[in-house]
Amino acid sequence: MPKTTAPQPALPNELAMRPLTPREQRRVRQSFLFGVANGGLLLFGDALIHPVLVLSLFVARLTDNAVLIGLVPALSVGLWFLPQALAAAFVEGRRRQLPWATWGGVARALAIGILAAAVLAGGIEPSGRFLLVFFLCYAAYNVAAGFAFVPLVELSARAIPTDRRGFFFSQRNLWGSLLALLAGLIVQRALAADVSGFAVLFAGSFAALALAAYTTLWIVERPMPHRARPLREWLEGLPKLLVRRPVRRFLLFRSLLALSTIADPFFIVYAQVILGVPAATVGLYLALSAIARVLTNPLWGWVVERWGNRQLLQLATLVRLLMPLIALGVHPLATWERIASLAGNSERVIFLAFAVVFVAYGATLSAQMLANFTAVLELARPDERPTLVGTTNSILGIVALVPMLGGVVVDRLGFPAVFLLALVLTLLALATSGLLPRPRPVAR
Repeated sequence: MPKTTAPQPALPNELAMRPLTPREQRRVRQSFLFGVANGGLLLFGDALIHPVLVLSLFVARLTDNAVLIGLVPALSVGLWFLPQALAAAFVEGRRRQLPWATWGGVARALAIGILAAAVLAGGIEPSGRFLLVFFLCYAAYNVAAGFAFVPLVELSARAIPTDRRGFFFSQRNLWGSLLALLAGLIVQRALAADVSGFAVLFAGSFAALALAAYTTLWIVERPMPHRARPLREWLEGLPKLLVRRPVRRFLLFRSLLALSTIADPFFIVYAQVILGVPAATVGLYLALSAIARVLTNPLWGWVVERWGNRQLLQLATLVRLLMPLIALGVHPLATWERIASLAGNSERVIFLAFAVVFVAYGATLSAQMLANFTAVLELARPDERPTLVGTTNSILGIVALVPMLGGVVVDRLGFPAVFLLALVLTLLALATSGLLPRPRPVAR
């Protein structure tokens, strides 16, 4: 999951209600510019080390243990979600958010910088020590990113007026998606260079993340009165919030959808190791995924405006069904002479089939980025929103660690078994999506 899309919390009433002075307008323009640059750079840095398309292959160079390969995307999602409840309890109501957002960004950049230095110094040789360094650095990267997410959202809310907030977040996503497309082209060239390409990708990601941390410093925050709640009071309110029927149903659906990603790290490994897709093609798949995210974003926005978040999540789940279905059917299709002759050869059939897989991946990611947080926000009162977002994300973070068991399935039963399991879990998620609350009418 990309790590910059955010809900839109309430702004200070003073900024939202009264006209801005010329000085405040200049500060808003500065915050808008550097906030959009921050979002774009974060997505660019994350795309260069994409957990499914890049890091799964990197770990596959270090070990043939499928459990460890499956651990990569599980850490990417799980450790990003997990610290958000703690972050919400820790920074909620504090007068300033800028220091927390900035130091979180610095920590995530340093984690990748250390990893880049390790690859540049020692190359890529299969060893337990190097695997340990990788997983420690990647875990630190995701924990720092997840913690920094909460103050960064609040910082943006304090800096950008209500009437420009929607445009602000859409511009962050737009430029991030365009830079992710550029990242796909860089990945394509880098992986064609074999081992040295990974060093280039890690170093490039570190540079982008460090620059993103620097742009955070230029966002002008409007400090708020200190209104932090005691931790005990915050914890006592959680059970009442989580036992509500709409919240429980949403968590059931999202948990099944998170579990359905159990096969995500193995699509590209299967394509390359079993079906012989060249490593350089990975960059092209990443570019196609980024293009799908850009092109489907207006479509998903129209769906939300017309029918609401429930229908959007249902459509996203339907699109996700294509991924395991195609992976299960690609080998029979490639060996079917009639299909192979129409495509030119079996290699082209495989290439086109997995192109559809990663287009579906990008389209689904775009839909989930748009709907996940806004769907949660519909379930709580305004004063409950930060707590509900942070807590549900932390619960989903625990669930997101389960798909690493997909490696056990691959080791014992093979790739088709994990694709079939992903298909079943996606169907279950689709079935439970009918339990989601009907959307409230959307203001037009």
